[in-house]
Amino acid sequence: MSAQLRQLEEECGTRLFERGARRITLTEAGRVLYRYAQQILDLENAAQSDLANLEAGKKGAVRLGLISSCDCDELWAGISVYHAECPDVAFEIREGNTFSLLDELERGSIELAVIRTPFSGGGLERTVLRTDPMCIAGTEAVLRQAGCISLRDLADVPLIVYRRWEKEIREVCAREDVRINIACICDDARTSLAWAREGIGAAAVPASILRIMPDLQKWELCEEDLRSSICMVRKKDRELTESARRLFGIFKERAKKTGRG
Repeated sequence: MSAQLRQLEEECGTRLFERGARRITLTEAGRVLYRYAQQILDLENAAQSDLANLEAGKKGAVRLGLISSCDCDELWAGISVYHAECPDVAFEIREGNTFSLLDELERGSIELAVIRTPFSGGGLERTVLRTDPMCIAGTEAVLRQAGCISLRDLADVPLIVYRRWEKEIREVCAREDVRINIACICDDARTSLAWAREGIGAAAVPASILRIMPDLQKWELCEEDLRSSICMVRKKDRELTESARRLFGIFKERAKKTGRG
């Protein structure tokens, strides 16, 4: 193993490993090489998968990333149009959060991703599927007010906040001089809803994810700064397969017709 590591360093012309008494770590150059190696393996797996689909009679495949909170009519309507037009194309779905899917998009293990704002849009082409207001979801025992509410109305309500929107919520509170009671911060919007269902507090989540727990009461937040868009994105500098290009094109066409972009 040591000889192979030295040989790799000689081939690359630089030191790739920091050798300690009990462990070996990567140098900065080693981390760069590791990222490229990941991309090569992802592309190799993608090529093998495409060839297997062709052998099975499929006309290619779409490698698509999906976040957990993208269960919306606009997504399924576009997918249905595509499937009717291209029934012999297979789908390979990767699921994760927005940032993990952006990493996969960068590596090339997926061609398209359905993710949610906010995210850095550098180097990405996007088309908007829908824009959601932020909602407060809970049981009537936790929140009895009706209609649209603001963060100012929630001073006495224990809030369950998905970490993704913690920063935005706190910024609005600071700007409006509003105090809120954050009882729980978690890493998944579905967890927020599960806690809200048990009456522990009220969950702050985008409207579309409430489809997974329709028994919860919901109240739309008035603050415009807390709106969030579901987008399909691709890398601008990377050529898409014909299958992925057509899927992205369908969503772009539908967005233009509805005035979303």
